[in-house]
Amino acid sequence: MRWTLIALACFFVGNTKAQDTVRLSLPEILQLAESNYPKLKSNRYELEASKANIKLQQQTIIPQLDATYQANLATHNNITGMLQPQYVLPISGPPSSENDYSPVTGSAASLLFQWQPGIFGDRKSKINLAAAASQTLQSKNAQEIFNHKVKVCNQFIDIVYYRHLLNLYEENIHISERQLKQVNVLAVTGLKPGIDTALIQAELSRTRIEWLKIKNAYDNILLSLQESVASDSIIINSDTSFYNTVPAATANDTIEHPFGKTARLTIEESKTNRITISKLTAPRLSFWGTTYARGSGVDYTGAIKSFNGFNLNRFNYGVGVQLSVPILNHTEVKTRLQQQDLIIRSDQEKLNQVTLALKKQRKLSEATFLNAIAVIKETPVQVNAAEYAFNAMQVRYTTGLVNYSELLQTQFALLKAKIEQARSQAELWKALLLKAAVYGDLNLFINQVK
Repeated sequence: MRWTLIALACFFVGNTKAQDTVRLSLPEILQLAESNYPKLKSNRYELEASKANIKLQQQTIIPQLDATYQANLATHNNITGMLQPQYVLPISGPPSSENDYSPVTGSAASLLFQWQPGIFGDRKSKINLAAAASQTLQSKNAQEIFNHKVKVCNQFIDIVYYRHLLNLYEENIHISERQLKQVNVLAVTGLKPGIDTALIQAELSRTRIEWLKIKNAYDNILLSLQESVASDSIIINSDTSFYNTVPAATANDTIEHPFGKTARLTIEESKTNRITISKLTAPRLSFWGTTYARGSGVDYTGAIKSFNGFNLNRFNYGVGVQLSVPILNHTEVKTRLQQQDLIIRSDQEKLNQVTLALKKQRKLSEATFLNAIAVIKETPVQVNAAEYAFNAMQVRYTTGLVNYSELLQTQFALLKAKIEQARSQAELWKALLLKAAVYGDLNLFINQVK
């Protein structure tokens, strides 16, 4: 956890705006989201587990050395002949002349050394497969982090957009409140009709209702953002001047997209797995060495010697090498290789699909951004014209040349133009975010958010 302390944020609704107590920039918010979000933390633990699996496969080169000791009490009965030891505990020694259920003591101690160097490539193939699986998982984690950051950036834009809407409606409320004070004075003197007071009050009430609706939407988005960063604090930086600028959109198309990288590494993992499958027909070479001792309560004449079996009275050693060749599994391995070839072809087509989709989305993002630029260039013209009309209409209303309904129309047109400008700005930054997302380079967006 990079953040040792995140101050609690208090959100106060006054007459005009919300106030933050914790202010972080977008890069800090994204860092917090990556560090705190439970799903991403879970992915990190899975990745560490996959890296541990690589070490586990590498450690198979280490020989095994087992020390054992046992003591037992069993019947004297024994019989010669071959026995498959699975599910049956064998009894050692010569056969008894008849069934003898007398208990006999026994003991054994041993030191057994075993080593399988994997010189025919089977161990190396398993290590490579574990490494390939870890790389694929790391790429998938990076892909999820990328997706989550895109989501947080989108929420960030929405927060700024709705904050702008709140400010615009607050400005409109102030205008109506000033008009109401002015009309109340003029109505008393008879210069304005009393109905204007009712009309302004109605407009003021309508604007406050709209403000409350936008405030509710703002709170919902803020809660979603807090969920994305796993924090209850309000973390949006109050400085959002970037929102009023026109960003550049020069994308770096040499960066490998996280989706494409994951698809490519999946193919490499499948190919590595194919090599591992092919090694199932390779010989197995192992070395062993042992020294052990046995004790028995029956001597060489067959006489029972009470508790003498707990004393170790025979000592042995042995060394050897064993080479085993799986002869009858070639058909199974051939079928599994055919199956793996189909999986590789499937993975290749998935990569082709990702490449095709990204190519189409890049063209779409270019067109969307250029269109957003064209729209944003027109909105100031609309706002300036609406402001000029409203200011002129205010003068005409004050001098009694027009009624309040005509003034209200221009006031509403001005508010609508400013809202359209704010929406166009949000769409422009979302178009930039879309372009950054499809090119796999979020810095194109992040570096321009000041």
